[in-house]
Amino acid sequence: MKQKAETLHSILSGYLDCIVFLHNTRDKNIAEKILREGFIFEYQLSHTTDRINPAEIVEISYFLFQRKDYGPYTIVIAIPRKSYNLYTKYSNQFNVPVEELMSKVKPWVGENEESAYALAPEHIAGYFDNDTFGFVRNPLYNRGYLAYRDRDDF
Repeated sequence: MKQKAETLHSILSGYLDCIVFLHNTRDKNIAEKILREGFIFEYQLSHTTDRINPAEIVEISYFLFQRKDYGPYTIVIAIPRKSYNLYTKYSNQFNVPVEELMSKVKPWVGENEESAYALAPEHIAGYFDNDTFGFVRNPLYNRGYLAYRDRDDF
C-alpha cells in the first residue's frame, strides 16, 4: 500500500494548485467513460468523492486503504483553486449550490430523488490504476475551464 500511495502522491504533486477529489470505481470502462463524458453524482460532490490534500501522502494512503473495496480505478478530479473560488463566489451570489455551477448541464432529479449533476470532463484530470500503478491522463482536462460559461441558464 505504501508504494501505491507514494506513486499516487507523485502524480498528484502536479495538482498542488487544485482542489482534489478522488473516487474509486470497479470498471475500467466506467473510468474511461468518466474521462470522456464527465462525472455524474447526486446531491453533493462530497457524498461520492473524498476531498484530499494532494501534498499529504498520509491522506492519500488513508483514501486508498479506505476505498479499496470500491474498485481499483481512482478517478482524479482536480479543480484549480482559482476556478473553485469563482464557483463558490457565484454560488453565493446566485444562491445556488456550487455543484450546479460546476455541472456542464442543468441539474435534474436523479434516481434517489436528489438533484443530480454532471461534472464536466474538463475537471477530470485522469484515473490511477491501483493494480498497475499507471495514470491515464484525460486529454479533455482543462485547468482554465469554467462549466457555467458553457450553459445558457447563467
